[in-house]
Amino acid sequence: MAKATQKLAFLAALLACLSLPAGAQRTAAVLAKGSGLYFDTYLAFQKAYGRPVVPFDLSENRSPELPGGLRAVAAFGTRAAALEYKKGVTVIYALAPTYTPDLRGPEFVRISPLPEPGSTLATYLRLQPGLRRLAVFYSPGNFDFYLDKLDAAAREAGITVVRSPLSSPADFPAALRSLLGRMDAFWLLPDPALIDLTSLQVLGEFSCANKVPFFAPSGGLTNYGAAAAFAPGYRQTGAAVASALKTVLAGGKLPGLIFPDDAVLTINSAAIRKCGLPLVLIPEEKEE
Repeated sequence: MAKATQKLAFLAALLACLSLPAGAQRTAAVLAKGSGLYFDTYLAFQKAYGRPVVPFDLSENRSPELPGGLRAVAAFGTRAAALEYKKGVTVIYALAPTYTPDLRGPEFVRISPLPEPGSTLATYLRLQPGLRRLAVFYSPGNFDFYLDKLDAAAREAGITVVRSPLSSPADFPAALRSLLGRMDAFWLLPDPALIDLTSLQVLGEFSCANKVPFFAPSGGLTNYGAAAAFAPGYRQTGAAVASALKTVLAGGKLPGLIFPDDAVLTINSAAIRKCGLPLVLIPEEKEE
């Protein structure tokens, strides 16, 4: 029933947009898939934007015919961001954590899957006042856009970031053993190549056995043993895309990287208590 309701809402939005004059279709929303997180974020974007935007579902049409007068695209997912767009179009993309665009084509604006580094570290310091060494797991070559900013914020906060690039989830056990005693907590970035049920189990069990907090890339992953997650939810991400799109259409300039406002803190209090993790239980910051 929920899927059918989503589909009806999607089709209603599409029909509303297609009823606009051709010249008014300066924008489009491209979804890697018209369901799940992509669809939820699109709906949050549509609500924040306040006017209908043509949606295209790439799971149903891999080569959609986009409006000819397109000025800006809201792209949700890697496939949506990587679609071939004409030069002169601004592509505002989200939910594509490891995608790096070809800057010779259209202009790209990345909505970060991670919160602003300074606020992230401040939040984890509130949870763990003794945090001085934070190990960060990611795939080589991914998240360069974020790690340099994180290093700068960490120096100001008195924290050392221990970068730990991994090639596959199979590398986690050896990496964790080598870092034991050299980290106060570890943080997994939202890297699809490293996240599966096995790797989450390994990270959760290591965290509990060694009393080293595991910070997850999204709130939902605290269900797999992570102590906490501080990350933008789909509402914050959708609102950030909408704000950026309005700026583009108004003729404003945007940076290449935008951090969504009001990231959400999720805490796994049961794991913290069970494992005796050195964390302070502060209130969660639930999405409204």
